[in-house]
Amino acid sequence: MSEPTSADEWSILLSGMADEQLTEEQEGRLLELLRTDDEFRREYVRFCQLQAQLTWHLTQETSAEYAAEHVSSTDSTSSTHRSVLPWLPWIATALIVIIAVSWFGDRKPPKVPFVNEPLARLVNSSGRVKLTRLGREPELIRSDELAQRPEPLQAGDRLLTDSRSLAMLRLADETVIHIRPNSEVVLFPPSSRGIEVSSGSISANVASQKPRDPLTFFTPNSEVQVIGTELEILSLEKRSEVAVMEGTVRVIRRGDKVMTTVSTGQVVTVNASEPLTPRDWPRRPDFWDIDFENGLPPGWQGRFVQDLLPEGSAGAAGSTPLPRNQRVTTQVQSPFESAGLFFWHDDSVLNVTFKVQPPDWFHIDLLARTYHKSQPLLTYCYVDAELWQSRPGEWRTVSIPLSEFRLQTVLRDEPTLGRIPIRLTFRGESESAGFLIDRIWVTRGSEVSPGSDDPLPLSHGARSP
Repeated sequence: MSEPTSADEWSILLSGMADEQLTEEQEGRLLELLRTDDEFRREYVRFCQLQAQLTWHLTQETSAEYAAEHVSSTDSTSSTHRSVLPWLPWIATALIVIIAVSWFGDRKPPKVPFVNEPLARLVNSSGRVKLTRLGREPELIRSDELAQRPEPLQAGDRLLTDSRSLAMLRLADETVIHIRPNSEVVLFPPSSRGIEVSSGSISANVASQKPRDPLTFFTPNSEVQVIGTELEILSLEKRSEVAVMEGTVRVIRRGDKVMTTVSTGQVVTVNASEPLTPRDWPRRPDFWDIDFENGLPPGWQGRFVQDLLPEGSAGAAGSTPLPRNQRVTTQVQSPFESAGLFFWHDDSVLNVTFKVQPPDWFHIDLLARTYHKSQPLLTYCYVDAELWQSRPGEWRTVSIPLSEFRLQTVLRDEPTLGRIPIRLTFRGESESAGFLIDRIWVTRGSEVSPGSDDPLPLSHGARSP
């Protein structure tokens, strides 16, 4: 005699529960399945809902008959009560279990919400972000409107950024996705239960998912299954890359279904010819701190200053003039660190305590490497001349999200992932006394929005030390 299947066992247990005929062993098995089996829990809830509906209909029919006939039948009423009352403990138990399971088992919102609840919201953007919905003309999203009311997104919505625009999405389960310039993303297209990265690159901080139901990102040649982690994805026509900052993801090549696992500090390239082999990249610290209390650290360019400093400070770095193309450039610069100074997360913040001596100003350059190559390939720049001159001669501290830095160079021939700062430069153009920097440090914020083409307002974190 063959062993009963799972469906057979479920049917026996649920029917026995309804008839109040479960043995002690069967009751134990029922509770075990409720604790450990997600599919059985869902079937249990559906069964209880069905039984509750049947009981409700039976009660309604009995009430209707009573109202129509205006008579009372002791025998029929007693019979009805006898058929309904045994269900009440089980209905109550079902409701308790449903509440307990939803509270203790999975307290995050479902990945695919109920009707009328958006799958995601566009919560921030900069530049020209285009939204295309099925059956509608494309529309441009205004960043100022998003500040008042995030844009709800549904299945099939397509977002497109250009060379100077960014966008940030928040899914219903609190997953945050940053869409980088020159990228196209489709949310939950009809052909898949995931997010399509048609072209360009994204980074994502994925909320914890159910192991049997991961969030999946699709590129033209790969699938990236994520349980919950921080990662980056590059999507090109014949090649994609996946890099993992925290956690583990599963990458599947769509052509032959070859699979690999990519863990923290690794990157993998997916194409038709190369083995699917993850490689390590330099894992730099998330936090970084430099002060100049005891002079300039080895390799730093500038001059050591010990007068006119903030209270409690013993030293600062002063900018030094350097001839450059018939102009005088004054700067403070870190040494070149091929492995990287610190790691750049989407919520990383650069903090600087400084003083500008009029009529000077400066901007900030970040020279960055990629995961695959150590030589400098990318230059990011932050420029806000008005901010530096707004209160000349006064010590100030500003907190600048790294997402505010603008990419100055583009790898058109061979785009790749990675933006690990390897040199930091504060540079101005003046023949005056220049500027002083007391301290530089990198932190991580709880939530940092994409950058803006507008100058950084004081509300972004500029403050007096």
